Amino acid sequence: MRMNGNLSKLTVLILVWAFVLGLTVGPQPAAGLDLGGTLGDLLKVFGVGWVVNRFAGDIDDAINNLLGQRDARIAGATKVVPILRIAEGGNYAIGAAQVMGPNQQVTQVEAVGEFELSVGELRGRALLPVSTTSGVIPKRGIDGVGISANVKFPI
Repeated sequence: MRMNGNLSKLTVLILVWAFVLGLTVGPQPAAGLDLGGTLGDLLKVFGVGWVVNRFAGDIDDAINNLLGQRDARIAGATKVVPILRIAEGGNYAIGAAQVMGPNQQVTQVEAVGEFELSVGELRGRALLPVSTTSGVIPKRGIDGVGISANVKFPI
């Protein structure tokens, strides 16, 4: 395929101009939208919480299929609820947790609280299924319910 003489000269001129411009200007850092700080953290918490509540059934089905728990409903029930991790040093995270157990107890679960404590070389983690999302830490969790999966995003 043969190019028109003027078109090929214009193409060469543009390529040379772009090359020289690239050498003289250099790369520029990319700028992104930074919602850091409290506003960004609040958006993450409410956004992830909304997604978990809105798509809990779909997430539950996906986890059951992924883990091969297709018959989990026969032995017990599963449900996906929001999980919030509170740890020392401001290490917070929000996400989704799948709880499983007897149907009567699983239906009571509204959220999972994850608490982490480090003492020297030792680190402990407690996952507590709770019946409230009010932010008030209950004195005890829901008996007979365990966490079979969790996915978290750092805040």
